[in-house]
Amino acid sequence: MHLKDYLNSAIVKVLKQLGYDASNTLVSISNRPDLSDYQSNVAMPLAKIVKKSPIEIANKIKDFLIKDPAFSKVTVDGPGFINVTFSDNKLLEINISPKKFGKKVVLDYGGPNIAKEMHVGHLRSAIIGESLKRILKLSGNEVIGDVHFGDWGTPIGMLITQLKQENPQSFEDNFENFDMTISEISALYKRANANFKSNDEFKESARVATFELQNGNILYKKLWKILRDKSVEAVKKNYDKLGVSFDLWLGESDTNDLLPKIVDDLLKRNIAVHSNGAIIVPMDCHDSKQEKAPLILRKSDGAYTYAITDLATIVQRMENYNPDAILYVVDARQKEHFQQVFTVARLAGYTKETTSLEHIAFGTVNGKDGKPFKTREGNVMNLKDLIEFSENKAKEELSVINEETKDQAHKIAIGALKFQDLKNLRTSNYIFDTENFTKSEGKTGAYVQYAIARINSILEKSLNKDSNENLATANPNELKISHKIERDILLQLNRFSESLEQAYVAREPSIISEYIYILSQKFSNLYAELPINGENDNAIRISRLQLCRIIKKVLTQGLDMLGIEAPEKMLR
Repeated sequence: MHLKDYLNSAIVKVLKQLGYDASNTLVSISNRPDLSDYQSNVAMPLAKIVKKSPIEIANKIKDFLIKDPAFSKVTVDGPGFINVTFSDNKLLEINISPKKFGKKVVLDYGGPNIAKEMHVGHLRSAIIGESLKRILKLSGNEVIGDVHFGDWGTPIGMLITQLKQENPQSFEDNFENFDMTISEISALYKRANANFKSNDEFKESARVATFELQNGNILYKKLWKILRDKSVEAVKKNYDKLGVSFDLWLGESDTNDLLPKIVDDLLKRNIAVHSNGAIIVPMDCHDSKQEKAPLILRKSDGAYTYAITDLATIVQRMENYNPDAILYVVDARQKEHFQQVFTVARLAGYTKETTSLEHIAFGTVNGKDGKPFKTREGNVMNLKDLIEFSENKAKEELSVINEETKDQAHKIAIGALKFQDLKNLRTSNYIFDTENFTKSEGKTGAYVQYAIARINSILEKSLNKDSNENLATANPNELKISHKIERDILLQLNRFSESLEQAYVAREPSIISEYIYILSQKFSNLYAELPINGENDNAIRISRLQLCRIIKKVLTQGLDMLGIEAPEKMLR
């Protein structure tokens, strides 16, 4: 049980003994750390209910709490704030074990479209999704990560039509010798997209091609598979460099056989209706005069939309995995789409009543001008180029370039990319810092990585000094508090599981980023202010070394939850 939960339970017990409502203890980390570790404002709302002064209620609670040896000080301040300081002995117990939730979760993140090179816009879904997967797993959940490719809609029909115009021979040759790189395929798509927007005849041909593909045209499916395989190969290379992985490599196309069955089912139950040749689900809003756009399942040309593939994917996931929750890490601009899809899925009974469907929305990555991050040429930067740019920035910090420092530069670069994103609230847009994001000062991934490398150096020197086998593992029984800095670190360590629970509940990796950054700062204070290997008192020296080991463990685990590796050494 972490500290906040411990205090919560203690206050609940007191409130029940006093005959008061114990549904909300209003416990939080103290906003005055000079006065206490935690605070509770529970006396204020209770005072209105029981018609007593909040100070009287707070003092009664204080009189009970102070009897608990886990608390060294309990005071009442202001109009009735209860301030609680934990005892040193309680902090020395160091509880960093995560709370276990035991859910089964399908996590949908990544979501690249085939036939397009990945760019900076794909970064956030991959980074946030990978981090959430790790946070969910550490919180005791079974997690199934699915990349969910966009591979079955109108863009594929556009590619087919464009290629027919440019290279009709490849269709006649049944694509026997057909070969295109991902860059060539991406350029083909750009030309197709321009024609689709400007040429009505091209647009109609693309729609027909999409319909024929979705209804089994053998030649089109062969081309589609070639394009998909090339795209998946390129996508995997980018994800491998980012340290992002998936359990499932499925896409919209994997639901194709389900689509007509779902349309028929929704029509039979009058959930869907025919409308001008299309099939839609009206999204009536009875509590508002504002008319809402319908959810289109099948267009008037017979082609299916990605709305119905999302519905079919929910059906597929429920049948295959029966999850407690399905989470979608997707751009905030898709909010209305997911609201509609989730509404129809629940209305149709495609999920259990207890199944949680959640859109984990995020903002955009912008340049200094506040617009989506672009290259010097004005194009949105390719993800491959962004990774290379980041690695070059990391190499600028090195005086020697060899295989070892190249590996370090890669870890720093990927850590910098991820930490710069994950230190922000996921719902906010953020400015990509092209200058300072790989620096080992300030709120960066390199700052945390450097703290771990410094601890490694300290521990290596300690073993060289006396080869004490007792230092091989962190033994909490050898920990002592001889200085306020040590107490501050122990308090922060004890808040690890609390921060993890908050990150899990809020689906918010930035809570972990903030936690490990603060812990790194507290370690830096220890390193700067107190001797460690140079401490003359052997018991205190061993205690500080053990504390360093625990800090390293927590920082490493925290970085891992962000999908970041820590180099053993930080070479210059």
